[in-house]
Amino acid sequence: MIQEKNNLTVSKLAASIDRKTTFDENCILHQSLSLMADKWTLLILMSLMQGTKRTNELQKQIKGISPKMLSQTLRILQDYGMIDRKVYAEVPPKVEYTLTTFGESTAAPLAALFEWSLDWEPKLREIYGKEISG
Repeated sequence: MIQEKNNLTVSKLAASIDRKTTFDENCILHQSLSLMADKWTLLILMSLMQGTKRTNELQKQIKGISPKMLSQTLRILQDYGMIDRKVYAEVPPKVEYTLTTFGESTAAPLAALFEWSLDWEPKLREIYGKEISG
C-alpha cells in the first residue's frame, strides 16, 4: 500500500517536473527551495504552527539555534511576509510572533515532511548514527 502511494506521488511529481526543462535560479521551484531549505526556517515555521510564541519560547523549543540565528531567521521570515511580529509597550518589551496566511500555507508541505520523517525514523536515525529513542 505504501509503495503504491509512493509510486503515485512520484508519478505526479514527475509529470509536474516534465513541464520544466531546467532548474536555474529563475525557476520557481529553485526560488521556493531557496526560501524554505534552511533548517531553522522549517523548524520555526513548524513551531509557530502550534500558535503565537515569544522569542524565549521558540529558543527553548528549537534546540541548537543560537539567539543570533533565531533573531536573524525571524527577521527574514518577517521580511518574506511569512510571520507577523507584534511588540507590546511593556518593560521589558514583550514580542510575539505569529504566522501570516502565507506562512500558514506551508502547513501541508511541512506536514508531509514531518510524516515522512516519522515513517522513516529508523532509517534516518541509522543515517545519522543515533540510537532510536522512545
